[in-house]
Amino acid sequence: MFWPRYAIPTTMCGTIAPMTIRTKIIATVGPASGSVPTLRRLIQAGCDVFRVNFSHGDPAQRAELLSNIRAAEAALGEPVAVMADLCGPKIRVGRIAGGAVLLADGQELEIVREPVEGDATRISTTLGEMIDALRPGEPILLDDGKLRLEVVAPDPPRAVRCRVVRGGVLAASKGVNLPRTELKLSALTEKDRRDVEWICKTSVPGGDGFDYVALSFVRAAADVQELRAMLRAGSCGAHIVAKVEKPQALERIDEVIAASDAVMVARGDLGVEMDLPAVPIAQKRIARLCRQAGKPCIIATQMLESMTACETPTRAEVSDVANAVLDHADAVMLSGETAVGKFPVEAASMMNRIVSAMQAYHDEQDAPAPPRTTGGRTVDALAHATREIVALGGLQAVAVFTATGATARLLAKNRLSCPILALSPTREVVRRTCLYYGVAAVQQADPPEHTREILAIASRLAVEKGLARRGDRILVVSGRPIGKPGHTNTLVVHTVE
Repeated sequence: MFWPRYAIPTTMCGTIAPMTIRTKIIATVGPASGSVPTLRRLIQAGCDVFRVNFSHGDPAQRAELLSNIRAAEAALGEPVAVMADLCGPKIRVGRIAGGAVLLADGQELEIVREPVEGDATRISTTLGEMIDALRPGEPILLDDGKLRLEVVAPDPPRAVRCRVVRGGVLAASKGVNLPRTELKLSALTEKDRRDVEWICKTSVPGGDGFDYVALSFVRAAADVQELRAMLRAGSCGAHIVAKVEKPQALERIDEVIAASDAVMVARGDLGVEMDLPAVPIAQKRIARLCRQAGKPCIIATQMLESMTACETPTRAEVSDVANAVLDHADAVMLSGETAVGKFPVEAASMMNRIVSAMQAYHDEQDAPAPPRTTGGRTVDALAHATREIVALGGLQAVAVFTATGATARLLAKNRLSCPILALSPTREVVRRTCLYYGVAAVQQADPPEHTREILAIASRLAVEKGLARRGDRILVVSGRPIGKPGHTNTLVVHTVE
């Protein structure tokens, strides 16, 4: 089955009916979830995409995770996408004598350029160059914002003198955030560049490599373009997910979305670098702009955090996942819950249940307002027409023949009330659509030559995947010339025979 995510909601009239899950689920793999049996259970629990965090492990360990994911995928006959998440220029506190030090409110602290063994009077960081960019009055946040410093007197290139605004215990290797400082750094570190080269080697066309590469600490479109150039140079077709976790990215969000293939609202660092009450507003704004642009939007970080140690989530966490679905996010993501948590499969199952319940609520409400149509392309007009036809009712599914997945993505933008069955000749496209809202995909190796064959194949696969029965009506979207990208131009309402 290529669409196994079923919820069984009880409607107001008491009948029971299957309902396909439209918001996708991403699970981070790690020690708690990297075995083939656990990965199979996660797929069966509703996971569509697996994230490999490049902040941990080495190439051999990541290769094993990738191999295990593909083995679980093959065992179930169920396509899944794999996302490589690059580390990015994360700044951390350097070594500290004794491992930690107490910083008192109001005291002065010096941050020096060269690596030192820190104490209560001075520390170093993993990025000594940050000293060159700091200005008086700018904040420095330590340990996810638990401690706060203020720059008093920069003394480049040697050091910067700071005042402790909010003190506490500072341990070695804790994160450093500079919310108001514009660092002139590439979003790709030397480690990231080595990792991208490795990703390209493992993701050759037609292979079983990575489908997405997530870029951390994006600040502008140029960061995304730099990564895209590296992927193209390495003949890697992986799509790029821009992680929004810096205020600078929010200020340039339109250009970041335009340059990317998908966007992740990474609320961890974003919540450190901006006022916390502003984070939900940013989430809603990004989700809306992504939908208007037809780019997948992922909501991430601490969604079911308590399930790292507990078998059930808090009520607030359930509401958080539900709110992301109401924001029309394409996907919601689990991090530590599945990577290192005690209950990885239970966390995925719980997220699936929440998404299912919210979808049932969605279907009882008025349809969301359609996003504005951009551009004058035929495919944009067809996507809008598809939405209008589906809104009239009576259709069980929309089947789309797509060479690149672009038409399926544009249909997903319209948040149709019935599932989209994407048929593509390439395995890479089938896997990439696992991130698209409401899309299930099947590899259709040989493009049909005639309309009658197109309709017959669409009908057969819709029935095989449980999306339609004989006598049901489906909408078939295709193009002429057949199999040529960018030529989607035909809609046919067809009765399944």
